[in-house]
Amino acid sequence: MALYPTAEMTLEELEHAIAQYQPDDRHSHDPFVKVAIEESIAAFKEGNYAVGACLVRDGRVVVSGHNRVYYPYFRSDLHGEMDVMTQFEDEYRNAPNVDEYELFTSLEPCAMCTIRLITAGVGKVFYASLDEESGMMATMDRLTPVWVEMAQRQEFGMARCSPELQYWAKQSWLISAEVTQQRTIRGERGV
Repeated sequence: MALYPTAEMTLEELEHAIAQYQPDDRHSHDPFVKVAIEESIAAFKEGNYAVGACLVRDGRVVVSGHNRVYYPYFRSDLHGEMDVMTQFEDEYRNAPNVDEYELFTSLEPCAMCTIRLITAGVGKVFYASLDEESGMMATMDRLTPVWVEMAQRQEFGMARCSPELQYWAKQSWLISAEVTQQRTIRGERGV
């Protein structure tokens, strides 16, 4: 029994659509959401859940990454957002003004990623697709009061992107969910 709805696209259709898509100037987050979706596709092709993200400052992608929980080896902490933050913190040690950065992710962050982003102090966090099962943004008020208070200094919300990118972000997740979910249930790790 699948826990998620079935995808309406194939991976090949999604890759083609993303490759052909030109960011729409009416949607300021389009370029960054497109990068996040491209990263989510890369995650799935490696054998991971399809979640991608990028960290942006002054309109430029500083770091991009994706879910690496299963590949190249099992790392329970390397969700898409965590991969980006780990790369960033390793490369830019003690970076000042993290509040001037924006993180874009293909899927609404889970509780673990949300707390990491709050702790890191990333100024703005935007996601392209809701995660009705595990997303934390709509229920942040249920976090421990210290996290809720810390989050007040940040902005969290849906990305201002085209409806097509929102749809493709969800499709990316759904394409990977059934395959990866079954492997997880069976206790398999890796590709």
